[in-house]
Amino acid sequence: MRQWWRVQGPPGYQGELKIEESLYIPVKPSQSLVVADYVELYDYEVEAFKLVHYDGLTTDEASVKMGLSKATFWRILEQARFKIARALVENKPIKIVVSQR
Repeated sequence: MRQWWRVQGPPGYQGELKIEESLYIPVKPSQSLVVADYVELYDYEVEAFKLVHYDGLTTDEASVKMGLSKATFWRILEQARFKIARALVENKPIKIVVSQR
């Protein structure tokens, strides 16, 4: 039987990461808000991440929907996962960039 821990974490978990309570708020950049250090996430990476992790599609279905080969889709999805993980671990904001088409 699989157990899920909500408050204390799994047995033996020491908490190597020093995670502070944070709130991630999407905002549009303005002159009053200057963020020097952020993680850039491209719109196609967000789309790949959404199709698999939000819409529940398989990587095969999602690659067809985006018109990409499976290998290219997988590479984009892995980039998105890495960037999101980096932003969370390093407590950095995420800037979503619209790619030039």
